[in-house]
Amino acid sequence: MKIRKGDKVMMMTGRDSAKSGKVLSVNGKNGTVVVEGLNMFKKSMRPRKQNEKGQIISVPQSIRMSRINIICSSCGKPTRIGYKLESKSKIRICKKCNASI
Repeated sequence: MKIRKGDKVMMMTGRDSAKSGKVLSVNGKNGTVVVEGLNMFKKSMRPRKQNEKGQIISVPQSIRMSRINIICSSCGKPTRIGYKLESKSKIRICKKCNASI
């Protein structure tokens, strides 16, 4: 899995293209992620208690992993991810500047 929870990513296509946000959850089985503030949709909430009004809230929807790129912490650009083996551990690296992510 190249993208993990807590990574900062940028949307590359769609109506939210060139916007960035933090990954809230990753679903590896479907190949989707939920990003904070991207791909929002409106959801109506029913009143739960008496004398409470119903409301419309915005909730982030899942995005395919192919539509986003991770933002490198050192160069600050959206990039692809590579791997490097260091002392029996796999480290994610930026393909543009070869810095570890």
